[in-house]
Amino acid sequence: MSWVEVPYAPAAQEAQAPTIAHGARGAREATRRVQSVTSLAEELADASIEDVLKPDVFTVDDTGSSAWLEECTGLSDIVRDETGRVIDWPWESPKQQHTGGKRRRHRLDALIMQGLMHSTASGDMGANSTGVRKWKAFTASMGMTPHRPMDSSAPLAARLQEEWLCMRFIAALVEDGGVLPSTAASYFGQVQGWHAKEHGVKLAAGIKLNRLPAMVKGLRRVVGEGGRAVRRGIAPQALQRAMDACLSPDILEHAYIRASLSLALQGLLRGAEFAVDGKFNPLQHMTRADLVSITEDRLVVMMRPCKNMQHLSGKTVPLIIGAGGGFVDAVREMRNLVRLLGPCSPNAAAFTPLFQMPNKSAGEQFTALTTQRVRDWTRTLMASIGEQPAQFGTHSYRIGGATALFAAGADPTIIRTMGRWSSDCYRLYVRACFGQTLEWSRRCGSQMVSDVAAEFEEVDSY
Repeated sequence: MSWVEVPYAPAAQEAQAPTIAHGARGAREATRRVQSVTSLAEELADASIEDVLKPDVFTVDDTGSSAWLEECTGLSDIVRDETGRVIDWPWESPKQQHTGGKRRRHRLDALIMQGLMHSTASGDMGANSTGVRKWKAFTASMGMTPHRPMDSSAPLAARLQEEWLCMRFIAALVEDGGVLPSTAASYFGQVQGWHAKEHGVKLAAGIKLNRLPAMVKGLRRVVGEGGRAVRRGIAPQALQRAMDACLSPDILEHAYIRASLSLALQGLLRGAEFAVDGKFNPLQHMTRADLVSITEDRLVVMMRPCKNMQHLSGKTVPLIIGAGGGFVDAVREMRNLVRLLGPCSPNAAAFTPLFQMPNKSAGEQFTALTTQRVRDWTRTLMASIGEQPAQFGTHSYRIGGATALFAAGADPTIIRTMGRWSSDCYRLYVRACFGQTLEWSRRCGSQMVSDVAAEFEEVDSY
């Protein structure tokens, strides 16, 4: 670093200071920088600072800051212009800038808000969740504001009145919206989470709300919860038979479906982890760039789980599939898809969905595979082999894969790990047991399964 000596006197503005500009602009910049340091030195000269030795000369480094200032006086390294305003040098790293208390507080506040906003996967503190939208509509119909922070020392009557408002909200969902009591309670949970992040306190000043769960329990008895629809898993041999009957590996659209469904079953994927439910986002959904390795023996795809570990940004989990599945072989299907697609530049690959479907409304152009298209193809495939289409959906591959692992001899811990019940646990398992990961995924595609109607109903929590 080069240093320029500046006399500790008003004449210092005649000294030279390093600049990044040239010509007249550089000269003006040098003048302003020397003046700013000189004016600060004059302020210090007039200040009463005990037991501090002030040198006859002080130095200015490449950024225009005084090297001795903070060491000798304890003052922050601030550079001001001739009007006294703090100068931000655009070539300095923001982490190295010292911009004063108020500006530092603004930066910290902005970081706090960023953290709060991203405390939910949607990036909005849950403000656009279904429950919060219904809460806002309900309070509007009642002529009230949805924002209801209340002091914990508020009168008991006021807090109990707020509790009654919360119960009215759930009752309105059940009575007017036809929502099941358990679903209404879930929506209210979304409201409480949003309100706590937005205002720092839950509704009704954060009291226990003892009557609310009792009311929901009673509504379950009065209204009922309705029958749960049967949702079955897809056995590996059934998926192979259906794909061979309906999907040609040489047709691009069919190759996309074969590869995506095979990967979903062997990788125990949720629907939203290999297809798009809404707008395609290359930061969340699988792209061609996420296919980091594919050989005759295995494939590795980076993915972002749609439930666990969502606070981590980007694709953090490697999905590893071993080749050679007897019924379903995702490696073979992906190699066939890559053969049909041909090469893709790295820049394009980062923004190209890994699985696509022709979009008739877009002139037959291929767009990201949606969960609805997966659901439609799943029911078509199951109907082709004599199954009841309504009993199958996007989650059927995850159920089928988990059941196949169980039939192959995997204990529940392995199944939960392979299903990324905890993404951190899965990443550690993959690193420690790479060979086992390949072997279990291979067995998943090779296992004959007789019936997967209800063996793993709790797979939703995996």
